[in-house]
Amino acid sequence: MLRKNVWLVLLMVGSLVLSMLATGCGPTPTPQVVRETVEVVQTVPVVKTVEVAVTSTPVPTPTPAPLKGEITIAVVHGAMMDWMRPMAEKFMELHPGTKVNVIEEPAGGQLDAMIAAGNQPDIFVGSFGYMAAKYAAMDVLVPLEDMPGAEELFARLDPNTLYKYYGHYYYVPAGIDITVMIYNKELFKEAGLDPEKPPETFDEFLAAAEKIQALPPREDGSKVYGTVFWNDALVWGGWYWNMLAPIYFNINGAKYRVMNSIGTDIVFDKPEAKMAEFFEFCKKAQQFAPPTMEQNFFSRSIGMWLQYGYSWAPNLKEAKDRPMVIGEDVDVAPVPAPEKGMTHYTTLGGRPYLIFQSTPERELLAWEFVKFLMEDENSLSFCKELGYLPTLVTLKDDPYFTSPERKVFVEAMEHALFPEAFAKYDLVANELLKAYAKVVVEGTLTPEEGVTEAARAAREILGITE
Repeated sequence: MLRKNVWLVLLMVGSLVLSMLATGCGPTPTPQVVRETVEVVQTVPVVKTVEVAVTSTPVPTPTPAPLKGEITIAVVHGAMMDWMRPMAEKFMELHPGTKVNVIEEPAGGQLDAMIAAGNQPDIFVGSFGYMAAKYAAMDVLVPLEDMPGAEELFARLDPNTLYKYYGHYYYVPAGIDITVMIYNKELFKEAGLDPEKPPETFDEFLAAAEKIQALPPREDGSKVYGTVFWNDALVWGGWYWNMLAPIYFNINGAKYRVMNSIGTDIVFDKPEAKMAEFFEFCKKAQQFAPPTMEQNFFSRSIGMWLQYGYSWAPNLKEAKDRPMVIGEDVDVAPVPAPEKGMTHYTTLGGRPYLIFQSTPERELLAWEFVKFLMEDENSLSFCKELGYLPTLVTLKDDPYFTSPERKVFVEAMEHALFPEAFAKYDLVANELLKAYAKVVVEGTLTPEEGVTEAARAAREILGITE
């Protein structure tokens, strides 16, 4: 059974009674409704819930004061840590009785070990999709919809960034990312290609890659490549598959994903899913790419990169010789599709705030810190400094996101697919990537053999015997 925070229910009821005594009774505003999705896993008992209309208020639910206690938030190393530390300091100044420790995220499987030992961080800045599903299935996350002020916060968020697992919101979306193609306009010109007409189809992409690869080495001796794939990341599971997935979705028209709609079996081995065709295209493209990302797009020696996410924008400043500027020396376009006129799909990625179960006091303090981070000013700062698209509806019309260099990303969001969110999805994606390495990079399996091998391994993980 998923735990219920009884203390929190009592706290909210008490707050409601005090509010009624202070303000008196008046007309009941229209309840706000947050979108729900279907249950995604059948192996965990489902809590049957009954929707109750909650009267909305003009201001957020009052926070119990004064806040006190100590919590820890684990974040990605680098720029995110540099951004989070001042935020923690600001929060502690507002609430002198609190302490917020900012640490680097645990590497590899260390987080699971920390959870097992009971010394997990209070807040974890994770990855969209499978991560919330995995830890929700383990019953180690705090359900957030009944926390003080949760209704107000979730009503401010873009519904496309919200999913429920087992009937609960287990994360708050901090910032989102989508994947498109970035291309070097200077190399296009040098290869005799029109820099204002990036390839729309796979055939056009392969033809452009071949022409660019025929260019002579750069002055420093660097070989020019038509494209690049991040093969170094093939061991990173669902996160990296999310970067490759737009190619797969464009091939099958997003009619098939990796797993079925409830996560009980795979569907990528169905002929209609066209996973073999995905492997075949990537194998052809790999012949115009370096073996690893050691020579990356920002080296100015790569023609096109199909895995450029919005969160890569800060790397443009670190490009070789001088910063790259979208619209000038480089530009972005949708990931190509098999034929002209087909929809160009992309994937929704990004960073969610997850709160791990601990004590009622620590959970409440962690929630208040998350709400602080999601205030408009702070959320906009997060997006600007770390290169994410906004999750708050109020920020979408901000001049920063309506500028020409960001408009293409906002428009692409219309066809962005939320990553599959099942507890074992990451393990299944790992098997797909192992097969990808053998088919595309090593050439030791045919595309059809790769699909068969990945399917067999995935079904073993899911406990399906044939």
